[in-house]
Amino acid sequence: MTKDLTIGEQIVLLALDEETGELREAPLRVSLAVSAAALLELTFSGGLTAREGALVVDGEPASADPAAAAMAAHARSHPEQSPREWLLALREPALDAAYQGLSRKGVVGEQGRRILGAFGSVKHPVTDPAALATLRGRLEAVLTEGGRPDERTAALITVLHHAGLQSVVTREAGTEAVESRLAEIADGQGTAAALGDTIRTTVAALTAVIAASAL
Repeated sequence: MTKDLTIGEQIVLLALDEETGELREAPLRVSLAVSAAALLELTFSGGLTAREGALVVDGEPASADPAAAAMAAHARSHPEQSPREWLLALREPALDAAYQGLSRKGVVGEQGRRILGAFGSVKHPVTDPAALATLRGRLEAVLTEGGRPDERTAALITVLHHAGLQSVVTREAGTEAVESRLAEIADGQGTAAALGDTIRTTVAALTAVIAASAL
């Protein structure tokens, strides 16, 4: 089931409190991570490339992720902006798309009501705990059992690490062994290195925004 989730949806699922349906981490931090994930979805679909030190949207992206499509449209209409500005501009729509995707796939519910289209007091309790358990199990196999991450798992771990969301990755987060493994993957010593310039540029933009936001 988790293979059907976008990277952004996986980030939100990990960050949610299973019972209350509220984010366990700062919403701004989570939304920026989800926005960065949309850029990476474009990379995986072949719709985003690094060219002369800049990220460029090439043609129509093949990604079915609504957040990635919105990111592509924004980047195409605002080529003068930096990836850092793209992340800020799309963070709320990307988070919204992740919630809606999880709800549509039956992974979370929706309680409360939106105000003027915004979430307001809406909560999203987990309705498919098996999906969350599977996702955590996949990450723990990589971080605590020495498993080799596939490309998308490496990207997920990299975004979570650089967004400062290590605590949502595994229950063993914070231990020296897990922190070392997180850093190894996130810094490109593992599978994430194969993603090349696009992930490095995205991560640099994410790190800069997080630092500027004093999170």
